[in-house]
Amino acid sequence: MPQSKEERNQQLNSFGWGVQPMMHTPMLAIFAEMNGTLLESVATAQKDWADFVDRRIKEDVAVSRQLMQCHSLADMHQVYSRYLATAFEQYKEQSTKVVQRGQAIAEHVAEATENGKEATRARH
Repeated sequence: MPQSKEERNQQLNSFGWGVQPMMHTPMLAIFAEMNGTLLESVATAQKDWADFVDRRIKEDVAVSRQLMQCHSLADMHQVYSRYLATAFEQYKEQSTKVVQRGQAIAEHVAEATENGKEATRARH
C-alpha cells in the first residue's frame, strides 16, 4: 500500500534523521518521492512477472500432456496451433502491461521532477 509523505517522514524521524531540515532540499524531496513509487512499481512488476511465468509453465505442461495423447499428425497440429495462439496472445498482453507500467513510472518521475522545480521556484 502506498505511503503518504507524512508516513515516510515519521518513519525517517523514528531513526533520528531529522527529516524536516533535509526535506528543504528540493532534489532530496524529489528523490524521496520517486524512491517510494519506484519500489512499489518494481514489487508490482515482479509479482506480475512471476504470475505470468507461472501461467506459461502451466500452459507448457498442459500442451505436453495433450501431445502425448495425440493419435495423428492432425491432432498434433491442432494442439500446437491452439498452444501457439494462446502463447502469442499472453506474451502480447504481458508486453503491453510492461510498456504501460514503464510509461506510468516515467510520467510519475516527470511529474515529481516538475513539482520539485515548482517548489524550488516558489521558495526563491
